[in-house]
Amino acid sequence: MKLPEDCIREILEHLSEDRITLYSCLITNRTYCQFVVPILWRNPWPTYNSLTYELERIYWKILGKTIIKCLSLETKQKLSRQYNINLNPSLLQNPLFNYVSYIQVIPVGVINQLIRNNFEQVINYNGEQLEQIFNKEFWSLFIKQCKIKSLEIPNFNIFEYPESKFYLSSLSILKIFISYPKEMFIELSKNVHTLKRIEIFLIYIYEDTNNDIENLIISQKNLKEINFMFIAGQKFIFNNKKSIDYLSNSLKILELCSCICLSANTISSFINLTELKIFYHTSLYHEEGIKILSNVFLPKLEILSLVNVKGEHLSIFIKLIENTKGSLKILYIHIQKSSPIPSSSLSSIDHYFNVIKSTCPNIEVLPVWKIIIHFKSISTSNNFIPHIDTVLAKPILILLTLKSSILLNNIHLIGRWSFSSLDLQEFFESWKEMKRRPLKFVFNNNIYSHYIIRVCEYYHQQGVIKKGTINYTTPCTYYDDVRTTTMDILTL
Repeated sequence: MKLPEDCIREILEHLSEDRITLYSCLITNRTYCQFVVPILWRNPWPTYNSLTYELERIYWKILGKTIIKCLSLETKQKLSRQYNINLNPSLLQNPLFNYVSYIQVIPVGVINQLIRNNFEQVINYNGEQLEQIFNKEFWSLFIKQCKIKSLEIPNFNIFEYPESKFYLSSLSILKIFISYPKEMFIELSKNVHTLKRIEIFLIYIYEDTNNDIENLIISQKNLKEINFMFIAGQKFIFNNKKSIDYLSNSLKILELCSCICLSANTISSFINLTELKIFYHTSLYHEEGIKILSNVFLPKLEILSLVNVKGEHLSIFIKLIENTKGSLKILYIHIQKSSPIPSSSLSSIDHYFNVIKSTCPNIEVLPVWKIIIHFKSISTSNNFIPHIDTVLAKPILILLTLKSSILLNNIHLIGRWSFSSLDLQEFFESWKEMKRRPLKFVFNNNIYSHYIIRVCEYYHQQGVIKKGTINYTTPCTYYDDVRTTTMDILTL
């Protein structure tokens, strides 16, 4: 039985993120090849750190040769005659497909990569003038042939090309530096009205720059997402009430990268916001904006992501969660390894669970952290001796049993935890009585106990523990038969 072509096309569209499978489909037959090539070429660029340096250079060379083939014969002949560039005869031939016409995503750095990896020697010999010529030819090719959906605007007026007004008419995602010339914002506001997402790099904000961005925002018909990317310690203040009113109705997703550059009142004015994401780079953590989150109210927020934040600010995040007033469904909080939740913050974690229980009836995804133990160095005459804090595990186990998400089924205890075999038995009994999901229980401690092993073995047989590991890496010396031990019955 032969599948209709529409069915084949639909199946391959569903595989659009699975590039390995798509590559294998290229050689199936002519029909598959015709459908797969446009999908692969929508965004043909290698992702950051996806390849080794050497493989990346090879990839860009192959990609560049294919794109050079898509240049007009007139352009290729001009490069050969006027600039003495010896193109391989194969590059003068027309490609099997007009690959460039399928490209929908153009990051600004790709043209530099294409030039550097394919014409580096020629440019080193002829200088910057030739590099600018290549840059112009590639941009001209893309603007004239691509139906661009996502574009990182270069730092020149892209509307110098008359075709831009047509080929950018369906642009969905725009990435732009706020320091770009005013004329560019004016042209974008006039000619592009289909943006669904704007990513704004905040750097060198001038007095009227905000107004240019606001005019661009207001000119859009259906803007849903904004991402403010912090670079130079800038704040963004909306000066036009029309832009606030517009975003209050349209904006669904707000992302703030490495700094909270908006005021609490501004964020709270986006009353239809359903997703808020705050992301920090480890080296760019500007705490002055964190405190305003306590005063942010978002009554329709369903997804809250706080990525690479510090554990010491947990109480502020709890207040933000509380201010969602029950709308939250998905909560993701990733704590920096270098700034974990302090072992003294049991009260904050207790409050966290209480807030989730009382104000988040629709929660579906909930993070639960282990308390990370700090190692403190004590100076002696010649050495630094690590002092290890011991944490009482029983209060944490009680919190996990009574107040954690019903979906929790993986508990990993690391460090020096203090509890008796009776504490652990009570925990497993409560887990069993509440008919909670079977646990994966991983326990890396430095105190050896036959009793704890026996308790875990028993509750593994009872079905409370489904799998796990108990591993003692620094056993105490008062047991003669101590070894680094892993329970065979609880092997991962």
